[in-house]
Amino acid sequence: MSVFVKRMARPLLFSALGAAAATLRDENKLKTLVVSAGDKLNSAHSGIKSVGNDARTLRDLVGAWMRREYRDVPWSTLLLTAGALVYFVNPLDAIPDIVPATGLIDDAGVIGFVLASVKNDIEKFRKWQADSTGVGTGSKNAGPEMTAGL
Repeated sequence: MSVFVKRMARPLLFSALGAAAATLRDENKLKTLVVSAGDKLNSAHSGIKSVGNDARTLRDLVGAWMRREYRDVPWSTLLLTAGALVYFVNPLDAIPDIVPATGLIDDAGVIGFVLASVKNDIEKFRKWQADSTGVGTGSKNAGPEMTAGL
């Protein structure tokens, strides 16, 4: 990842955190964010495969929290994750997504920054996701309730 992207990821993400906090408090906005991230991930122009896989994990985490299937996540992790998704779905961010070959570089930087910042929580979620996918009954879906209120 370039030095520019590493230096810019944090301020770019912070610009999306206000919208992320409002989104997490509004079920309709949250559903729209999860669907929009899924749509962008499924679109032909989401060309950087690793960004797609990592963004998918972030989308899945927020979606599972929204559906109350996975609640063992600190508010700070949820806020950073939602902030990365808000940034990801915005086509007119620091480097517009329509710019060929470079439009997703800033998205990759923000997503990478978030993944590195909340690495342990993402690993716990991925383990939960793998375990609950194998079960199929949803019996392992209940985690401890989040302590921070909405």
